[in-house]
Amino acid sequence: MLRIIFIVVILMTGLHQAKAQQKQELRGTVADSASNDLLEMATVTAQDSKDSSLITYTLTDKNGAFRLTGLPADKSIRLLISYTGYGTYIKVLPPGSPANLGRITLATAPHELNTVVVEGDRPPVTIRQDTIEFNAASFKTRPNAVVEDLLKKLPGVDIDEEGNITVNGKKVSRILVDGREFFANDPKLATKNLPSAIIDKVQVVDTKTKQEARMNVLKDGEDKTLNLTLKADKKKGLFGRLSAGGGTDERFELSGMANAFDGARQLSILGSSNNLNKIGFTQSEMFSSINTRNGIAISASSNGSLAVNGINFGGTGEGIRTASMIGYNYNDKWNKTDVNNSYFFNNTDARFRTLNNREYLNGDSRMFTNSDRNGYSRNANHRVNFNFDIELDSTLRLTLNPAYDYAKMSSNASGSEITSDENGALINTNETENRALSTNHNFSNTLGLTKQLKKKGRNIGLQFSNTYGTYDGDAYNLSELEYYENEQLTEARHVNQLTVADNTTENYRLSLSYTEPLSETWKLTAGYGFSHNTNTSNRQTFNYDSTSKGYTIPDEAFSNRFRTVNTSQTPNLAVDFNGKKIRASIGGTLYLNMLDNYSYTTNATLKQYQTNFAPNSRINYRLKNGGSFNLNYNGYMQQPSLEQLQPVPDNTNPLNVRIGNPDLKPAFTQNIRFGYDRFSPTGFGVFSSIAFSPILNRFSTASFINSKGERTTQTINVDGTYNVSMNFTISSTKKTKDIQYRISGGGFINGSRNISYNNTGNIAGDTTLYRNTTLNFTYTPYVLYNYAYKELLDISVSYRPSYTDARYKPAGNITGSFFTQRATLGSTLYWPGNFSWDNDVNYTYNSRIAAGFQKHVVLWNMGLAYDFFKDKSLQAKVSAFDLLRQNTSVRRIVNELYIEDVQTDIVEQYFMLTLTWNFSKFGAKPKGSNRRIDGGRSMFMF
Repeated sequence: MLRIIFIVVILMTGLHQAKAQQKQELRGTVADSASNDLLEMATVTAQDSKDSSLITYTLTDKNGAFRLTGLPADKSIRLLISYTGYGTYIKVLPPGSPANLGRITLATAPHELNTVVVEGDRPPVTIRQDTIEFNAASFKTRPNAVVEDLLKKLPGVDIDEEGNITVNGKKVSRILVDGREFFANDPKLATKNLPSAIIDKVQVVDTKTKQEARMNVLKDGEDKTLNLTLKADKKKGLFGRLSAGGGTDERFELSGMANAFDGARQLSILGSSNNLNKIGFTQSEMFSSINTRNGIAISASSNGSLAVNGINFGGTGEGIRTASMIGYNYNDKWNKTDVNNSYFFNNTDARFRTLNNREYLNGDSRMFTNSDRNGYSRNANHRVNFNFDIELDSTLRLTLNPAYDYAKMSSNASGSEITSDENGALINTNETENRALSTNHNFSNTLGLTKQLKKKGRNIGLQFSNTYGTYDGDAYNLSELEYYENEQLTEARHVNQLTVADNTTENYRLSLSYTEPLSETWKLTAGYGFSHNTNTSNRQTFNYDSTSKGYTIPDEAFSNRFRTVNTSQTPNLAVDFNGKKIRASIGGTLYLNMLDNYSYTTNATLKQYQTNFAPNSRINYRLKNGGSFNLNYNGYMQQPSLEQLQPVPDNTNPLNVRIGNPDLKPAFTQNIRFGYDRFSPTGFGVFSSIAFSPILNRFSTASFINSKGERTTQTINVDGTYNVSMNFTISSTKKTKDIQYRISGGGFINGSRNISYNNTGNIAGDTTLYRNTTLNFTYTPYVLYNYAYKELLDISVSYRPSYTDARYKPAGNITGSFFTQRATLGSTLYWPGNFSWDNDVNYTYNSRIAAGFQKHVVLWNMGLAYDFFKDKSLQAKVSAFDLLRQNTSVRRIVNELYIEDVQTDIVEQYFMLTLTWNFSKFGAKPKGSNRRIDGGRSMFMF
């Protein structure tokens, strides 16, 4: 497999070099016509003179020099040179023109507001301080391409296999359409559904709330927002896509999206249903629709599954799922009020089977558990969201954001597990069946008020938010346990229980912020926050009564009614500096926290008071070459969850009982990060960082195992722990009229030091808990290569090895180290005619997977499509999934308690025929629209 990838890379590189030999270049210098000063960072763009399509572009260096390579020798070139404050130089160069253009001078442009520059002269990339703007017309996509296809062509933008977006190494968490929310800001719904043909510009900005944006709050730039601006002639019309497919093994997929836009009024409706493991919601949606503060224990395991109160509801990559969803998004402007409303419903049924091989680390001894579990889960989620942005007057704005979420979940799972010691001697067995049904209601509301005072830059902001949530759940737990000693049965135990949970949460938060300008570059920001959170949990457990044939016998050992109240105050102060080269903020936040835990069952009260001060500082230094150094330091507190606090055992699995700890203190994390970034609009980028995060009172575990192999785990606070990370990426994108390729490489290191406690030595007699130190480091280099030739061929290749080194001390210096590697090869050939042929090959390998689990997996998917009609609006596609019948999901999990290998059933080989219809009807183009681009301004503005 690796040989094939290597050969493909060599062939594609060779093809590019062969093409380059048939090209020409242009070079010269750019200067001021009056002073003869050389102009650095002027934009030099080469276009095809026939259609003004982009061929390539570059910037002048510190000597005003430029060099354009890879230009077609047989075509006329339209050369454009621009610089901020100067008129644009435009010249058409016929074939055979001299390569050396000599000195080109630019004259200062008059400031005329009505200056017009034709659309074809717009720059490919514009940079204004912290905003990067891409001109979509400069990055051609195929007919019926979606926004995701456009983003993949933009320099510095990367999209992983899950659809997650990064720009210059920074994650994108939100996408707006014409500055407005789109389906509650879920990026994937926009990138995978909106057609790229309607996009005029892609703007990249720091993620800010509306209040932060209006108060001009400086952000650290680690989180980005994409704003997709629409073409003027695409703001009124109807467009969308319908798709239907059927295949072998009763596989099916239905999806559709329709958009009706009329200026500020926008309505989008989408829906889908499939049994191909394409889930109808993202995990971020799942977490937002289930309020995690109301006593619900939500966890996402490393095998991609999602669990609520110990009940597994499946997840990406696990089980065989049928997912259906429908939703709408509505934007409008009512006088001086911007309105957004969205509704989303999804329903997912999953059937799964999971094989686990777990090795527990108990000091110098070990225990091994093998389990086989299968079942189904079903969940239905509704979410409705409103957003009102009201302009009360020119200086006062009000925002209102109410939302309501409803979730209903059910599951039924059964399984068996066998536990043995390191010599293979049987310790216990367990046959289980778990059934659960739960509902969750959550209402939230945020009210914000921003006032611009008389002095320019002086602002005051007030924000109030509240949430109210309820959770009701019934969980049935049936277990048949057998215990062994010297291979002889010594005890059998039967568990048949019903646990009824009734949880509520009420959270209130008030924040006040004030900005005072001290000069053009300095300002003072001050703020105060107050929050009051109350969480109540009523957990009652009943044993089955064979006489009454019902769950009528209370079990006090597993019942408890508990309340936790967390009150915090956070005054903060900072001084900000915003200069041409340096941006800095120096300040701090004082955390005053009171935690009040009360058990109604035992009438016990525990109050804790904690004070922490966290300097919050950052500095960014910009270099002339487009690079920047940045240093950030901040701290934050993490409150323990209700599950971690509630002092009642959770025996969903009687062999692994969890119990809360009301003595827990909040954890306090400090983050120190140093980074260097360099991004050139011509396609070269370097992104690197190193981060260190020491954690005070980190949440860890104390685990005790008795002679029967029963384990009890409790959350505790520990010190002396940290997380560390390092990453480095270098990438280069080259584009000519016919060819675009991108190569990037680098690597990252993630590490941690954690402390846990367990009983070591002879598990039959040792009752003392001992300190255990876990060092876990993962080293991952990688290389990626993408190649595109005209609109005929796209190829992508990647290779990512990874080595995990996990060490446990003093537990006999046990290591859980393992090596994995992954290689991918993807290609799409748009030939002959309206045919397209795509292939996607993924190879994975895990060196230390348990015996009986598959180490090597090659997943090969293929598709052949044909586009009908001149506008290619109808497509028929035959696709094959898992041609080699090797698809499986195998993972290794390493933490402070155990090393585990997990294998889950997923969708196997199928073949499918799919029909897709793209439709659009737009109104007439407004007169004079999208023609003006600030005449005389530079194509790249810094």
